[in-house]
Amino acid sequence: MLLLALPLAVVVWAFGGFAGRRERNNADQQLVKELNAAASVYANLSDDAHVTAKHLASSLRVQRALLHNDRRAVERVERARPGVVLVSGRIRTARPQPAFLARIDVLVGRKTVGHVLVTPIGRRLVQEIADGAKQTDQLGLVLGGRLILQGRTVDLRSTPRVGEPVDLRVGTMDTRAVGVARERGSSDALVMFRPRSEISAAASSIRWRVLVVGLGLAGALLAIVYAAAPAIARSRVTRQQRDQAERVLAHLGDGVFVVDRDGVVRLWNPAAEAITGLRGATVCDRPADEAIPGWPTIAAFVPVANRPGDRDGASNAETVPVDVDGRELWLSVVAVALGDETVYAFRDATHDRRLEDLRSQFVATISHELRTPLASLHGAAMTLREHDLPAQMQDDLLEMIAEQSNRLASLVEEILVAGQLDSGSLSVVADTFDPEELVRSVVTAARSRLGKETTIDVSIPPVLPKVHGDGERTRQVLLNLLDNAIKYSPSGGRIEVALATVGDQLRFSVRDDGLGIPVGEQERIFDKFYRLDPDQRRGIGGTGLGLYICRELVRSMHGRIWVESDRGNGTTFAFELPAEPVAASRVA
Repeated sequence: MLLLALPLAVVVWAFGGFAGRRERNNADQQLVKELNAAASVYANLSDDAHVTAKHLASSLRVQRALLHNDRRAVERVERARPGVVLVSGRIRTARPQPAFLARIDVLVGRKTVGHVLVTPIGRRLVQEIADGAKQTDQLGLVLGGRLILQGRTVDLRSTPRVGEPVDLRVGTMDTRAVGVARERGSSDALVMFRPRSEISAAASSIRWRVLVVGLGLAGALLAIVYAAAPAIARSRVTRQQRDQAERVLAHLGDGVFVVDRDGVVRLWNPAAEAITGLRGATVCDRPADEAIPGWPTIAAFVPVANRPGDRDGASNAETVPVDVDGRELWLSVVAVALGDETVYAFRDATHDRRLEDLRSQFVATISHELRTPLASLHGAAMTLREHDLPAQMQDDLLEMIAEQSNRLASLVEEILVAGQLDSGSLSVVADTFDPEELVRSVVTAARSRLGKETTIDVSIPPVLPKVHGDGERTRQVLLNLLDNAIKYSPSGGRIEVALATVGDQLRFSVRDDGLGIPVGEQERIFDKFYRLDPDQRRGIGGTGLGLYICRELVRSMHGRIWVESDRGNGTTFAFELPAEPVAASRVA
């Protein structure tokens, strides 16, 4: 009987230890959960601080105060906005803090006249994060090698690794702590910690409770457990492995399916359903060539590796096209042998493929767009250098050189602006401008490029408000829309440029009687590199960047842009920008 009881007692003891470790793991997970909540609150506070900083940096009152070093005005702003510090080149109205959640440069024209600093990082911020996250453990903020707590600040000998619970000594207390970087690439971090003594006490309590209950049941179930122990152990391990595999496959972002040696699909995970739209119930237990569209292509082009990560190249992914219910998908597929079965993993590469096609098309388009003006410039220059031409012909050639140079400059400007938009380095001035003056100057410039059969009319109401935005960027958007209206009206016709007040917005619209845009293309024309006539069958050039730049510029000025069109019945492009009230603009 003793020999039977000893293994069971060992199992109970081990299970008690497992329960204690699990309690410690639960404590670590709780620390991570509470840290995530605190990080979310911190992110919201940081976002609010950046919004406040951007708002103040764009305020004319703040700009004038920092530009003229108006100490009183700066102090009034800081009193009205607790946690805000305005700093100029020569004055500072609040004591500098070690760090702030947000720092925005204040620009007047292209000159930096100062900075807006929002929400100092200190004990008050830690308290605010703790209150917002409603955590039960202790929260701290590592800043410059020191740990800022709600009531005190202590030195740290070491900082916790990001996202991984570790033992950490805080002052004189041994703790279990986990941290997350305050900003990407920063050594500063938010830290959540709990005294190790509390965790050890909870784990020990759980362990002893398990031991007491287990030993109490051991006497009554000793014979049954001993007889069934091997089967129970095997079943438990198998079940755990199966459950773990199912959980992993259920949460895996890549599609996974398994095909046995007879070519029958045995597994189809949720990611495979989401990517292809084929449900597992309709795919599993069916031959792969019937259930999976494009299976012959996958089987022929995707090599099967003997094990994951083979260096002989057999485990490299292959990208293959698959047609699912008329929808073309490009799947990046890799296969590995598993006994008598083959495991396939794939991801959706359709977007990457489309982007690569657009990039290739853009390179071809820009090469074509550059070749024409360069050839014209070279031909005109060689003619002027090698021939003694009449004055009129020389003037014509010089005019052509100037025109083609402007065309080249416009192409380069489009590419540069698109790059600045992608990197976020494009500056947009927050100011007001006269929309009528802008529209009339743009139309005057566009009329010089019109053919005989094309006219431009302007429709402007008698009373207009000023517009909040960047006048030069708005001019760029309007010129681009007018150029498109002219280009896509090859047979001429009437182009109308109109202004209208819609609520607190001012609407700019450009309407033409040209070719129109098919309904299916209207959602894509604002995408980067997209061109309505990619093969230039109608002889209409362009880089595919113009409307993308228009959309991003309008968005940067807190506006919106859209298109209304029917194929063959003309097109109307419109965008709206915030406007001042009419009464306010009259007083100004």
